[in-house]
Amino acid sequence: MNTELMYVLWLMWTYVLGSTLIGELICRYKGVDIRKVGTGNPGAANIWREVGKGYGLSVFIFDTMKGVSVTLPLRLLDAELEWIAGSMLCMLLGQFFPIFFKFKGNTGMAALFGASTGLVPLGVMIALPIALIKFAITKNVGWSGGIFFGVSCVAGVVIYRSDLEWLGVVYLMAGCILVFVKQLIQYKSQPKKCT
Repeated sequence: MNTELMYVLWLMWTYVLGSTLIGELICRYKGVDIRKVGTGNPGAANIWREVGKGYGLSVFIFDTMKGVSVTLPLRLLDAELEWIAGSMLCMLLGQFFPIFFKFKGNTGMAALFGASTGLVPLGVMIALPIALIKFAITKNVGWSGGIFFGVSCVAGVVIYRSDLEWLGVVYLMAGCILVFVKQLIQYKSQPKKCT
């Protein structure tokens, strides 16, 4: 089979995988309409707060592994960074606009955590313990995620500055921008809840 055709099929599969919203499925199993509680986002942080820590952690792990599974295998096969970035993008598009959930998805932050392993693996190894310490201290997912992505990018620039591997940082930054924009749009369009 043609290598480029295999990559195209891989990209299609990553969109389908991204469209499988684990948080939505877990909440439906629990009988919770996650879109009507908290932030309305069927992601790990909202499920952690509104359904339970164990469920939120499960969603985080599954979504992170989803991201890992779309980029790291390509990295290990020494694929070009463009294909790895394309896999991240297609997976994020599935998270944002899932075919299985009427194109109403989540913000994709946990999935991007995982996808970063194929783009800047050494940067991720440096950033992960720092982000975990930040989360242990603050219990703030947003700030911990920001620290993770910031440190991954800075470390990636320093580590990969001598070759084209630094493009992985550019692609990761593009993914961060997409997730940030999706969050802004999604949260801005939701009606205000009385508390």
